[in-house]
Amino acid sequence: MTRTEEKIENYSNAVGIDLSQHFELQVTRTIKDLMDSLESRLIDDETKVDYATHVFAKALDEMVDYLDSPKLLN
Repeated sequence: MTRTEEKIENYSNAVGIDLSQHFELQVTRTIKDLMDSLESRLIDDETKVDYATHVFAKALDEMVDYLDSPKLLN
């Protein structure tokens, strides 16, 4: 098993197999939808990849900010 496969398995076990598969499916579907929406744009492939990278990096930054923010406890 490669290091990447091992990390994926560890993450899947940590969050649960069902949630892990659901999350991966959502992300994969979102990436495909983004690529499909960019396909007809008259921009080069490098720009498409740069844009997608920017979008997902921003989403990850927002996720980190959300996880770092204090939560209200009931």
